Amino acid sequence: MFEDHDHIRQAATECMCNLVTCKEVQDRYLEDGNDRLKLLVLMCVEDNEKLQRAAAGGLAMLTAAQKKLCTKMTLVTLQWMEILQRLILHDQPQIQHRGLVIVYNMLNSDDNELAKKLMESEILEILTVIGKAMDNPKRQIVIDVARTCLVKAMDLGLIKPFTTP
Repeated sequence: MFEDHDHIRQAATECMCNLVTCKEVQDRYLEDGNDRLKLLVLMCVEDNEKLQRAAAGGLAMLTAAQKKLCTKMTLVTLQWMEILQRLILHDQPQIQHRGLVIVYNMLNSDDNELAKKLMESEILEILTVIGKAMDNPKRQIVIDVARTCLVKAMDLGLIKPFTTP
């Protein structure tokens, strides 16, 4: 993952994405004093879409398995919110889906301040636009995850349901 060669970085990131289901690998991402998580977060905005997809997939699985990583992700780079927005606005549904899963994991973490910060940002507007989209078989998983994020935010009391006047 630390190599300069694009194909090697992509293959290593894809491999790591497969390994993050192992507790030992998750523990390494939880450890302080290394840049593993920061590297994975920053790879989510690389130009290489395969690398981006693998990094976002690994991050989605890590944040689902280890709630502490949701908060830690916000500490490794000041650009975490912009990176998350780029993922959920991506034109590739696979990458967009991974970004939305990360948002859901953050909402589902035990960090209420993080969930509140997400819903006070442009992410709420993006989720709303995606969630209001008409059902579409090619993008349905993306639409469904955005809707699930909005329901979770309502359950947390961060947003109110839409009502017509």
